[in-house]
Amino acid sequence: MTPPAPRFVRTPFFRRPAGRMTGRVRLTFDDGPHPAHTPAVLDRLEQFDVRATFFVLGNRVPAAADVVRRIHGTRHAVGNHTFTHPRPRWFGFRSAMDELAGCQRAVAEVIGVEPTVFRPPLGRWTLPLRWACRRLGLTPVGWTLDSGDWRVRSDADAEQCAAELLAAVRPGDVILLHDYNPWIGLILDVLLPDLTARGLTQPDRVASA
Repeated sequence: MTPPAPRFVRTPFFRRPAGRMTGRVRLTFDDGPHPAHTPAVLDRLEQFDVRATFFVLGNRVPAAADVVRRIHGTRHAVGNHTFTHPRPRWFGFRSAMDELAGCQRAVAEVIGVEPTVFRPPLGRWTLPLRWACRRLGLTPVGWTLDSGDWRVRSDADAEQCAAELLAAVRPGDVILLHDYNPWIGLILDVLLPDLTARGLTQPDRVASA
C-alpha cells in the first residue's frame, strides 16, 4: 500500500545561526551516516556546490567512518543527533549525557574534532536533553520545514515528496531531510536543480562543527 503523501510540518527554529536571514534555504540531514546513501547525497551536493549539516548517530559512525571524514573534509558540518536515537521519553539526566557525550566521542575519534551543534531525536526536547546540551556547550539546531521524506517508500513517492517540498519551501527555510533514506538521492535530483535555479541554495552550512 502506498503511504500517505508527505505532510509538511513547520516548526520554530530553536536558534537562528549567524547568516540565517539571507533568504537562502539551508539543508540538514538526520540519522546517518549511511555507507551508501550518504555518499550519494554528498555527490549531489558537490555537483551544485551546496553545503549542508549532517546530524549523525554516534553508533553509526564507526561503520561509515570514511563517509564522516568526507562530510567533514568537504566543508559540511557534522552535528550530534545522540548515540542511539532513543525516544525522548526515555531520557533521564544520566542517559541524556551518555547519549550526547557518546556521539561527541564517536565523531571526534574519526575527524579529530567534536560537533558543536545538536538536534534531538524527533526534534523533541526534554529537560535532561537541554541540560546535557548546555553542559557540553552544544548549540541547539532545529528546522523550519520537515520534508516528510521519512514517509517515502517508492520512486513515485520520492518525486511527489520533492515536488510538494518545492511548492512549500520559502526563502530562509531550514529543511529537515534524512540521508539514511534509500530514496534521498531521487528527492535531491528534483530538489537541488530547482532550488539552484531559484537562487535559494546555500553555499555554506547551517552552523560550524
